[in-house]
Amino acid sequence: MLGAFFMPWFSAQNLLLSGQFLHQFLGNPGDLRRFLPGSSGTAAEAQQLRLLVDVFPACGVVAILATLAGGLASARRRLANAVLGLSGLVPLAGWGVGITRLPAGASAEIGLWLIALGSIAVLVGLAAELLMPWRPSPADSLHEDVQR
Repeated sequence: MLGAFFMPWFSAQNLLLSGQFLHQFLGNPGDLRRFLPGSSGTAAEAQQLRLLVDVFPACGVVAILATLAGGLASARRRLANAVLGLSGLVPLAGWGVGITRLPAGASAEIGLWLIALGSIAVLVGLAAELLMPWRPSPADSLHEDVQR
């Protein structure tokens, strides 16, 4: 999801648009109405769209950190799994809504599909973690040996 921010998300009017470009473009709401004729063109709408664009890489970073936290600190694994689940569900939901609101004539590109697949991969990894029987890690058994 983090890498998808820099890849083309969709093409419209013979332009390839990435998340990075959209982040910068949505900083100036005056161009929004010209590019998205169905939009209101207000600064609030541009900020909401910019937030949606920025949530994808942010969730990617959170997923990385939650995975590391859950793997390194078994005492906080439940919290890390909850955060990991949210970091997979939120961008998938945002993708599901956003893909239906592309400009007329736009076609989805690799970046959008990578966001969806990245979110699904996070959720599949979490499901595998939750469905597999818990086994103590080598660090846990080393800790028990030191205590004895």
